[in-house]
Amino acid sequence: MSDIVSDLLRLSEDPNADPRTRRRQTMERLVQTLLAMADAEMGSEDAQHRHSIIHLTTIIREMTGRIAEADDATFSAIVREAAMLIRSLQRRQADAARFTVH
Repeated sequence: MSDIVSDLLRLSEDPNADPRTRRRQTMERLVQTLLAMADAEMGSEDAQHRHSIIHLTTIIREMTGRIAEADDATFSAIVREAAMLIRSLQRRQADAARFTVH
């Protein structure tokens, strides 16, 4: 799997895009990444964990516009927290994979 955190933090391919557009794209990538991680939890015995990821994703999706318009410090803090969450989920999935019998 590619480093999805790097993919998330890579903003717009278009350097001429306005900051709001780049921020919105970043949040949309975050939502897509979290949904993919929730799908990966599909076979997990921890349904509550999967539900939590989907709930968080729904909140972020609904707030994307407001997040894109946030001041720089707030937006950066949200992206940093999202990156830490994704890394944590990646470690959890990697740990679970070690104990999964194929």
